[in-house]
Amino acid sequence: MSKLRPILITMGVLCGTLLAALVLIESASAGAECASLGGACDDSSGGWDPMAKLNEIGNVTATQQSAGANWPKKSREIRWGMNSSLDAEDEIGEENESSVASDSIQLAEAEEARDVQIAARALPKELQINMTRSLKAREMLLPLDEVDDADILLDVSENSSLHIEGSIYIPYMEFFLQPGILKPADEVASILGEAGISREDSVVIYGECLPCGGGPSVATYVYWMMKSLGHENAIVLDGTVEDWATAGGATSGSAAMLPRKEYIPLENSNYTATFDMVKSGQVQIIDARTPPEFAMGTIPGSVSMPYESVLADKKITGEDRLDMVFMVLNKNQPVVVFTNTGMKGSVVWFALEMMGYDARLYSYQDWMANQQPDLREVDGSGRLNETAI
Repeated sequence: MSKLRPILITMGVLCGTLLAALVLIESASAGAECASLGGACDDSSGGWDPMAKLNEIGNVTATQQSAGANWPKKSREIRWGMNSSLDAEDEIGEENESSVASDSIQLAEAEEARDVQIAARALPKELQINMTRSLKAREMLLPLDEVDDADILLDVSENSSLHIEGSIYIPYMEFFLQPGILKPADEVASILGEAGISREDSVVIYGECLPCGGGPSVATYVYWMMKSLGHENAIVLDGTVEDWATAGGATSGSAAMLPRKEYIPLENSNYTATFDMVKSGQVQIIDARTPPEFAMGTIPGSVSMPYESVLADKKITGEDRLDMVFMVLNKNQPVVVFTNTGMKGSVVWFALEMMGYDARLYSYQDWMANQQPDLREVDGSGRLNETAI
């Protein structure tokens, strides 16, 4: 018996090792999908824990960077077909990846969109309040204490009754024929000229859309509009009239009146996306609408990134957080941002431009308007069947 004892002990150790290996293999298999996207698995349920994913995005540590290093690359490859590595091993892996079933891709996209939405709403407070601006950001967002007497302050709020002293006032709605459709460039130029603005003036834009829930969307939209008119010296105020008053700045219940000037537009199409560009598949597409709107229908290939994800306390958030919000994007490929009319989408567009992306603004209205011809059917005679629209 004494001779058999060592043999039995050895066999027991081997069996235990084999059992442990089987458990590890099963665990790795169950967590393959969440690991591939950089997420963490909840041990209690065996599924993907979105809060663990959120913690990874909001609290980056050395171990989390290692664990989650592949998920932006994975997301880009799934959504836009980008190959972010030139290694031969990655090329082989990409061939294998192309054989993933479509339902798995759709599941990965749905889970990623959900996590982006959760992360945007719940990033740690310490990230939301860190509003340090880089030199690039300060070229687009002007600190309250850097407003100069030579600047023309333009309040574009809706129904504003309080202005920074000396501001001129043009409610943003005056620039529209109807929601989402701007007046022709010469008419917009005439409105600006009548208010005392020329294209050479330094203009500081501020204002809120209170019916929209506040935030800088009207200011960023008018900024986008003026840049599209070739206005080089336009900038958005990094704050509201209330912030100005809190900082001790003078305010007034009435707007200033400036002598009329001639505004000569120099149209620049580099800020606007076209239907053909969006349809080409050569750009990254961001749906900046709300998650319910995204769920009801979107432009194929879009990633859901609600415009609130780039805001903190109704201002453009700090660049450390923006880096995390935009980490799913490839900075070397153009980005198109859209909402129903483009108004709220301009906030995300503005943040992307501020972070050095090649971004353009688009509207879902234009996308839907261009879908109608594609929905028509040709009958047996070769004519279009209009009832199929």
